[in-house]
Amino acid sequence: MHKKGLNYMALTAAALNIQLKSEIKRVYLFFGEEKYLHNLYAERVKDKVLQGPFAQFNYSVFEDGTSSFEDFSAQINTYPQMSEKKLILLKNTDFLTSTAYQKPMEAILKNLPEYIVLVFSEPDSKKIKKNLLKLIETHGSVVEFAKQSTSDLRSWVCRRLGKSGKRITNENAQLLIDMCERDLLRLETECDKLISASGDIEAISTELINDMVYMSLEFSIFAMADMLLSGNAKGAYKTLNKYKIAKEQPTFIISLIYSQLSMLYMFKQLKQNAVEYLPPNRKFLANKLSTQSRKHDEDKLRSAMRQCAQYEDKIKNGQIESWTALELIMAFLLT
Repeated sequence: MHKKGLNYMALTAAALNIQLKSEIKRVYLFFGEEKYLHNLYAERVKDKVLQGPFAQFNYSVFEDGTSSFEDFSAQINTYPQMSEKKLILLKNTDFLTSTAYQKPMEAILKNLPEYIVLVFSEPDSKKIKKNLLKLIETHGSVVEFAKQSTSDLRSWVCRRLGKSGKRITNENAQLLIDMCERDLLRLETECDKLISASGDIEAISTELINDMVYMSLEFSIFAMADMLLSGNAKGAYKTLNKYKIAKEQPTFIISLIYSQLSMLYMFKQLKQNAVEYLPPNRKFLANKLSTQSRKHDEDKLRSAMRQCAQYEDKIKNGQIESWTALELIMAFLLT
């Protein structure tokens, strides 16, 4: 895939998987949001490069901006022990982004010893020096691990659970994906928890997911807003009690309810084009928001947004207690 504004071709995870079956490059740059794939493919490269009892002796990891460039350079110039290759993994260091290391990194990449395999794992490619990107592509591969599509994630969840003899409906798989905010690392952890908690029961139920899976405050508040708009008073007030016990800030809850209402209102107004106005981390909810927006009255959404704004002002001016304001907003939404 050609990245706009940059002169290199980034492989996808699927393309890298095919490549690894036939050859190992001397240097890799992994970038993108999906940390799970960074870790997965770093391990796959390691398994290809290093075998036998001396594997760990020929494997080095440098992580974050505190890593020593001198130690890294020394590892480059040290021969492997009882092995043809050694592997160096560099995770989110500043060796590719800092001007101070640009020249020495050029020299390393141009004269990389035959026995060295380098894997750079970075969250973003934009800060990497362009000449270093070009050298990495010349001697190896640049790979983008972007967030996976919803359909890919559903398939992944079904495969992961299926290996342990479990099954899950598409609706519950989507619930799990939304609760984990499309993060494969979290999905892996939560799937393992569900497999363990389900015991001999084959089906992963909605109840089990709600009981076992960690739900971020933002997702929980959006779910509560859905309950309020659909008239589920019992569920909404049960959630409210959890917030009180956890001592969450009611003003933050009000602001997130407003955010949910505003997105629904936007979809009501703009129809399909509304997805263009969502922040990047909310675009995957476009279909859900579009469907939900059709169920709600435009005037009520606008009035509820106005209520949230008015009560926030009253809280700031000391005219009303914050929990009372939140409960009045909830009561309005339930009417």
